[in-house]
Amino acid sequence: MRRLFFPHILTNASFKDEVTILPGSFGLTGVKLSRLFPCAPNGRHVLLLHGVHSSANLSPRNKFRHLAILLAQRGMTPWLCETSRKVANHDAYIDDIPRWIEDAFRGKNFQNEFDDCAAALEHVLQARPASLWIWGFSLGGITALALACRAVAPVPDKVIVSGTGLISLPHIENTMMDLPILSTLRETINAEMLDGLKAREAVSFRGANDHVFSEAACRDLLAKLPLPNENKRFYTIEGADHSLKTRNGKHDPKIMDEMLSLLCQDEA
Repeated sequence: MRRLFFPHILTNASFKDEVTILPGSFGLTGVKLSRLFPCAPNGRHVLLLHGVHSSANLSPRNKFRHLAILLAQRGMTPWLCETSRKVANHDAYIDDIPRWIEDAFRGKNFQNEFDDCAAALEHVLQARPASLWIWGFSLGGITALALACRAVAPVPDKVIVSGTGLISLPHIENTMMDLPILSTLRETINAEMLDGLKAREAVSFRGANDHVFSEAACRDLLAKLPLPNENKRFYTIEGADHSLKTRNGKHDPKIMDEMLSLLCQDEA
């Protein structure tokens, strides 16, 4: 395990950050776990999980950077988990995503992806959080639920899924499910395994313009979780896309603000 420290000026206030490289299950990069230290920590830690073939780090173009800042401003400690891959320079492939997927993830399966995130969670738990959220986007939402089916202490106060269902829209099923990681998803994950979910609450977000999962699919996944209905919440983010990064076709960081406000409103 390698631990790196980089002082970043992330907002009007400066947050200390720490980047830890954990052993990965695949490729050469390891699991990159980025952490922000809030100025006035409240004991809550939030593990953030990205979607398939994606990234989560503190670089200026990464959407998780903005979310991490918002969490730290509220006293929470965000941890950004970037899973292992063969190459790490995603930005170099920004105009050729199919080649990025092939070069970075060819041969990786969903169990590898899960093992990476499980290693990240184990590291987070070593910090002894008083309260824990696990928040996953798209495939990261499925991973978040799978992690919460394991014995975790503390039991997560919230498991949050964003743009997540079990069965995607037909055009996605026909074009993406043979790709690395996704091609092994169905043999690993099913609705029955979610019966072991351990969490106090579950929250599902869906962008109204999501082109990957229908509203019915997202609601169905939430309905299958073995929690009382009063402990489950579903929110539609108007105008947002599947990634919850753009609204009506334009980049909109306020989507993250909106989701976090809704999560904190639940606890008011």
